[in-house]
Amino acid sequence: MKIRNLAAMGIAATLMLATSACTPQSGGAAGITQEKVTVGAILSMSGVYATLGPAQKNAIELGLAALNQKGFDVAGKHHTLAFSYADDKSDPATTGVAALRQMVQSDKLPLIAFGLGSSTYAPQLQRTPVPMVNILDSTFPSILSYDKNIVLMRGASETYTIGCVDWAQQKLSAKKISVIDTKGEPYGEGLTQLIQKQGTAAGLDVTVTSAPLGSADYGSAIAGALATQPDAVYLSSVTGVILPVLKQLRQAGYTGPVLHSSGVNPEQAKAILGDGYDTLMADNLDCAGTTPTTADNPATQAFAKAYQAKYDEVPQDLTMWAYDLPFVVAEAMTKAGSTTDRAGILKALGTIDVPKGSVSGWLPSSDGALFTERNARTLSEVTAWCTGKSSIATAMVFDGLGGKVADPKITNAPCGTAG
Repeated sequence: MKIRNLAAMGIAATLMLATSACTPQSGGAAGITQEKVTVGAILSMSGVYATLGPAQKNAIELGLAALNQKGFDVAGKHHTLAFSYADDKSDPATTGVAALRQMVQSDKLPLIAFGLGSSTYAPQLQRTPVPMVNILDSTFPSILSYDKNIVLMRGASETYTIGCVDWAQQKLSAKKISVIDTKGEPYGEGLTQLIQKQGTAAGLDVTVTSAPLGSADYGSAIAGALATQPDAVYLSSVTGVILPVLKQLRQAGYTGPVLHSSGVNPEQAKAILGDGYDTLMADNLDCAGTTPTTADNPATQAFAKAYQAKYDEVPQDLTMWAYDLPFVVAEAMTKAGSTTDRAGILKALGTIDVPKGSVSGWLPSSDGALFTERNARTLSEVTAWCTGKSSIATAMVFDGLGGKVADPKITNAPCGTAG
């Protein structure tokens, strides 16, 4: 896929400028008076989902700086964009809702971006509608069913879990998969439902064992999973939950393939698993959105290099969408002809094309729109952990529209002969 935006060299230059100054520029183009418009972002900067929020904020700031190098025009006036951030502490129902009320009712912000919590925010949106752009919550069933004001910047879970099912069947010759589930964690519970549904449809024998969210000991769930003598184990949840389970799984003696959809990067694996993390991660396959560092798109590659240079960590899939968020907001406001009309901005989000300057490698609709029924998409990917290199590499890239693997591009020996 070719990205429909700036030439790669131009993007690379803009990104490199952004790494040196991640605050809105006060001047912009010479002689042009600029107005600053502020939108909100509610992210999980702490708590169980803290592997998500900081990376999202880092990428937003990088994209914000790149956007504000030139700014954007709305109804004949030049603007820069700014974000007001809030930490939901991985608790959207209390801390997140309080932040949303502050941003919508008191601060009167025209748009709110967020990471998690669609079901808890929906009642607030019914009282006071405001466009809410979700960066990564692909929880199954779809968050888009909660409220018409919610827009999703990534493909639904079914578009990438099918990669794990296909890989297990086609490449691992698996017949049995054991899923270790985390009760009380919506993302993980949705993944479990999809692996059961998609795996069974593919002819796999899928069993599920579980432990409540917050459990320190997954011994019983692991014992139950291994009792089925699985050909592969799938761990359902986010990075901060599944990696401790992985460690206990390996300690229990399981040496076979482990599948998940957490988007874990090497820095997170090292921080959470500690010494020996490279060995613990052996034979790990991650099915999620495409990873910037392994992308073949020049614009995405330039972003990955700039992100890693500034923040000293490998960018996850969610960082691409977070980086593109400022460009999406600016494009919608430009098309709406307003920086304050919430209904107009929401309507414009549904019709904008892929914004210039974005890097995610979007798959637009047949008429060129970024969002189809309030949902944007990118390709999905299966990555392999490369032991000895403590890194990830692309095993398969595919289009998972409709929960099917289409146009797969498979990399033989993704880690090389020593991986």
